[in-house]
Amino acid sequence: MANRMKYLACAAAALLIVGISGCMSGKTSPSQTSSTAQVPAPAPAPIVAAPAPAVPTAAPSIPSVAATPAAETIDVAALAAANAGANLASSKVTSPPVGQTAGQSRRTGGDPVDDRVELRTYHFTNTDEDLPYAVFVSSKVSKDKKAPLVLALHGFGGNHGTFMRTACVDEAEANGYILVGVMGYSPSAPFGGTMRGLGPGRRGGPPPNAPGMAPGTNSPARGAMFPARGGRGGPPVGGTKETDPAKVSMLSETDTMNVLYMALKEFNVDANRIYLMGHSMGGMGAMHIGEKYAPTWAAVACLAGFGSPDPKGNMKDTPLYMTAGSNDALGMRGSAVAEQLKAAGMDCTWKEVPGLDHGGIIAGAMPDVFKFFNEHPKPAAKN
Repeated sequence: MANRMKYLACAAAALLIVGISGCMSGKTSPSQTSSTAQVPAPAPAPIVAAPAPAVPTAAPSIPSVAATPAAETIDVAALAAANAGANLASSKVTSPPVGQTAGQSRRTGGDPVDDRVELRTYHFTNTDEDLPYAVFVSSKVSKDKKAPLVLALHGFGGNHGTFMRTACVDEAEANGYILVGVMGYSPSAPFGGTMRGLGPGRRGGPPPNAPGMAPGTNSPARGAMFPARGGRGGPPVGGTKETDPAKVSMLSETDTMNVLYMALKEFNVDANRIYLMGHSMGGMGAMHIGEKYAPTWAAVACLAGFGSPDPKGNMKDTPLYMTAGSNDALGMRGSAVAEQLKAAGMDCTWKEVPGLDHGGIIAGAMPDVFKFFNEHPKPAAKN
């Protein structure tokens, strides 16, 4: 019996030594490798967590949108730039333009898409899925001349076609723009930010008991946080393999930057005229991505969105256009935010559009948004 006890003790000690040795020598490997594709665009700012807002508060205060911690550990823009060539090579046209004039004979999910828009997918290696995106190129754009580009982020339940309706495409056509619609992985993925705890008196999010929110709260229900369906009653759109909210938010930001760098790789884009706009949740996303990659954008537009950049942070020199319809209680809260940002010294413009509601502002704001973009190329000193 004594000999058996000695044997067991020696065996346990040996296992302990082997275990410690294995832990000390263990290494992790990156989950994604970079290619050597070159991207004809200015290098974005390093990935850093957004600092706390310095906006003086009075009436309703809306602090900065929180970033997903996991996204801060990965240089999303650098990977998107390096992999742009491979991502673009995987791109496929799923529905070419079906006309040369205005019309809305197709839909993405439940959103109408103008006949002049090209619908595509590319292979998203992070989850081994094909994700959709949409492209419209104005007839005024030519290969031998640099053109302005707008990247568009949809609201909660929307998709890559949300900003591809006729009113948006008309303005892109008239002003000579390339317009690109992003899926952002899934209809409810918040482009690197978070929807948790966004509500009246806190961060400017959806009101309690809004569609998709958990009963009695202003946070999305677990099953509705990242639904597989395309939003607004349409068929499934976007990625479905990942459902963890933090991971999906990171994937949403990754998809957004992938699509941007694919467009920069494919088209002759004016680096001084790259713009970002978003609606509602996408407006929050535009604030987050606008601040995180501030050197990329000439200006940012937030339509009926929520959240706020830090007026002394990365976006302090980036012109910001904020707007909402007078019939949209949530969107109109942006007026107070805009005043706070202006008081803090940020170049921020606010406009209330009479008679429009939360959804109507998408089409209704387009003339003013493109006018704002036209008036705000990057100053030469920033190059």
